[in-house]
Amino acid sequence: KKDESLATIKELRSKTAPGTVDPPGQGPTERRALADQMEQDLHTFDIGPENRALKERLLAEGFPDWSRKDYRSFIASLERHGRYNLDEILKDMKKETAKEVDEVKRYYVAFWTYYQRITEWKKVIERIEKGEKKFFQLRQIRDAVQEKVERHLEDTFGEYYWETKEGKKRSKDMPSATELLLYSWPKMRINYGGSKGNWSYQEEEDAFLVCMMHRHGYGAAERIRMEIRRAWQFRFNWYFKSRNTQEIQKRCDTLVRMIERENEEVRKKEAAQLKPSAAAAAAVAAAK
Repeated sequence: KKDESLATIKELRSKTAPGTVDPPGQGPTERRALADQMEQDLHTFDIGPENRALKERLLAEGFPDWSRKDYRSFIASLERHGRYNLDEILKDMKKETAKEVDEVKRYYVAFWTYYQRITEWKKVIERIEKGEKKFFQLRQIRDAVQEKVERHLEDTFGEYYWETKEGKKRSKDMPSATELLLYSWPKMRINYGGSKGNWSYQEEEDAFLVCMMHRHGYGAAERIRMEIRRAWQFRFNWYFKSRNTQEIQKRCDTLVRMIERENEEVRKKEAAQLKPSAAAAAAVAAAK
C-alpha cells in the first residue's frame, strides 16, 4: 500500500501533458495539495498490530546491525580461508568487526542458505571460489616442500629422524626435527632434472631457500630476504644478499616446480618397486 501511495504521489506531482485541459477542481494546485496530504498521511500510517508483530519478528531474524563494511569483511574472509574454514572466519570477524561468535555463525548459516538472493551473487561466489583455489594451491606447495624436507632429513639422519617425528621419548640434549633441518640444510641436494635453470644460484643457496619456505611458508619473500641477510653462511655472498623480494619469489617458484617434479618421480619409483613385491606376495598366497 505504501508503494502504491508513493506512485500516486509521484503521478500527482508530475506535470500535465501538453495540450490537455484539467477538469474543474483538479488543477495543478489541487493536485499538489492532495499529494502533500497523502505524503503527510504516510508518516502516520499504522500497519496494524499483526503486521507490526511480523515486522519485529523479521527484524529479529535478520541482521539490522550488520553494515556494508561488515558484509565486505565477511566476504573477504571467505576468500582468504575458504567457505569451510569456519574457525579462521570467526577469528577474522572478531578482530575486524568485534562481532560475537554466535552472531557470526548465524550470519554464516544465513548467507549460505540465502546467498542467491544477493543481486550479484554469481560474482561473489566466483570471488570466493577463486580464493579457495589459491588457498588449495598454497596448501599443495606447502605439502610438496614438507615432503622434500622430510625426505632430506630421513636420508641424512635415518631412523633418528622418524623417532623424533613420531614423538618418541628422547633426552633433552637431542635436537628436534626443526633443529635438525637448521643444522643439515647445507647438505640438501636439489634435483635439477638435467637443467639447473638460472646458473646464478648455487645449490647451497637453493637449499637455504627451500629451508626458509619450510619455516616461513610460500610467498614470504620479504622474510626470506631478511633471513638471507642475517645468515652468516652468506656474509660474503653479495649476489645472494642483494636479491630483492621479486627475484627471491621468482627463484622460489622455480624451486617449487623442481620439487614437485622430484616428488612425482620418487612416487613413481616407489610404486614401481612395490609392484614386484605385490606380485610375489600374490604368488605365495596362491601357492598356499
